[in-house]
Amino acid sequence: MVKVSIAFNPNVRNAVRGAIQLLGGIEAFLQPKDKVVIKPNLVFALPPFTGFTTDYPVVEAIINLCQQVNPSEVLIAEGSGGIETKLAFRAGGYTELSKKYNVKLVDLNKSPARRVDVPDGLAVQELLVPKLIMEADVLINVPKLKLYKRVPGQRDWASLAVKNLLGVIPGKGEYSDTRPAEFPIECSPEFYSPEGKLFHPNYRQWWSPTGERKRIHGNLAHGLVDINKVIKPALNVLDAFIVSDDINMTTTKAESPFELNTILASRDPLALDCIAAKISGINPFDTLYLKHAAESGIGESDYNKIQVKGTALKTIIETWKQHVDTPVS
Repeated sequence: MVKVSIAFNPNVRNAVRGAIQLLGGIEAFLQPKDKVVIKPNLVFALPPFTGFTTDYPVVEAIINLCQQVNPSEVLIAEGSGGIETKLAFRAGGYTELSKKYNVKLVDLNKSPARRVDVPDGLAVQELLVPKLIMEADVLINVPKLKLYKRVPGQRDWASLAVKNLLGVIPGKGEYSDTRPAEFPIECSPEFYSPEGKLFHPNYRQWWSPTGERKRIHGNLAHGLVDINKVIKPALNVLDAFIVSDDINMTTTKAESPFELNTILASRDPLALDCIAAKISGINPFDTLYLKHAAESGIGESDYNKIQVKGTALKTIIETWKQHVDTPVS
């Protein structure tokens, strides 16, 4: 039976500790002298608490737990999708966090990498993977809860644990003022216009991937499955503390993130995603990459074989509904 833990607590440190404790404690995942790599979700250079990126207090709580076990090293590693990773680290509060705990920050877009074969690859037969990721004793995947229930006739969307590993593969995206020929994504004016709430001068209207991620975006649903065949986190900790139901970066106005005060955790990224998707009423198998992940056996997707521990899922669902269904005055 695969376990997914849920901890609802207004204190983020207690929520993280509670979710991991329900799985046996941090000692169940790492040993003294282990090299630990923590992978958050920092797609954009955004301030914390927008509901779009992993907030640094969640990672800080994980660092505190890890350091109690006396690892050889703890690192925070990310390859931001559309901006220099160092800017994403700085904007998100990670630069100060690294100084506070003497934890190194690693840009996976620039980290030495090697080719790795993908067993039964669906989109690619090999991947360029940072050596740091492959050689880590313990990889802790820390995605952000991003759920978007679309209008009838369109697919729902979930960006959770399985998708967060896309940021491991090198290839910073590029912005332009003109529509790219391949994989164009039109960004919200909130990011690229001076009057936008989250304006950054490096952003432009259009975004497209480069490098290894360009290959993955050629068949994203299958490509994400291929990444998860190669990269296996020891622990997945989902940041559902400050969230937003408006996570489509092409239309968002970054309005009204709210406190869900929840952390979910599991060894199994797919089981975690299947449980997390239910918070907003999304059927995970309506999201293509999760459907393919289930078909490929990336993790457990049968709800009858997933044991939810801790706070009742229905409590989190009701909390979500209270915020999402209540108009902002």
